[in-house]
Amino acid sequence: MSKTKSKNWLDNKVFAQLGAMFFITQTLGLYVATVLLIAGIEAKAFTDDINDPINAFFLIIEILIFTGILLLVLKYKKRGNFLWVIEGFAVFLTSFIVFSVLFWNDYLGLAAAVLILYYRYTHKKSVWFRNFVSIITIAGAGGLIGLALGIVPVLLFIILLSIYDLIAVFGTKHMVTIGKAVTKKNLAFTVSLPSKKHTFELGNGDLIIPLITAVSVYANGMFINNGLVAALVLGASFIGLVISIYLVGVKKFAMPALPPQTVLMLITIGLAILLGL
Repeated sequence: MSKTKSKNWLDNKVFAQLGAMFFITQTLGLYVATVLLIAGIEAKAFTDDINDPINAFFLIIEILIFTGILLLVLKYKKRGNFLWVIEGFAVFLTSFIVFSVLFWNDYLGLAAAVLILYYRYTHKKSVWFRNFVSIITIAGAGGLIGLALGIVPVLLFIILLSIYDLIAVFGTKHMVTIGKAVTKKNLAFTVSLPSKKHTFELGNGDLIIPLITAVSVYANGMFINNGLVAALVLGASFIGLVISIYLVGVKKFAMPALPPQTVLMLITIGLAILLGL
């Protein structure tokens, strides 16, 4: 075994950053969802019925279309300005949602969104601000989408997305291509976990999917204690993340985080149903 493969990339800093990033995104996203829920704001995906399974299929189709556009842009538009436009739209919209909730004022939320967008594009190379922007994007989008999906659609969605993730990483490998490109351009589609040994890049999906699932359980679940089950789901998801980071950092096996996260979240929800939580 070569020295590169035998070298352990993991250290306490990586796990500290991972834990902090996960805690902040999930807590902020749940807070956003809770405020929107209390305010009586109804979020809908593609149909009026949040429990309609067709919502899961429409979301997958939307992701496939978006991924196809990304691949075309990466292939034919080397400068990648269009990717910055896509990021800008997502950052502005989610920043407005998050800060309107935090400030309880739409005008202040709008002002914060404009300032964040301005700073982002005047400091494109800042990895830490990219992480900050990713956190806001994940919290805003995850909180809103979670409210729009019932338990059945969200479980169907994460299962289909996990299957797609495996195909995209190990089959077509186009997710690897996209990951390298967005990291090179420092786009806010990933979060960075740098250490002296190695810099880990975690896709936003690995943080937004557990948030969507937890918000769906919390807001739309039929459990005796939705909050407890949502917390357990997040705990299971974090374990899945740690497993993935371990496989990359120690075994040098590029395992996407979403499949183990999904398996553990499904087991947790199944046990919650069996135990009557």
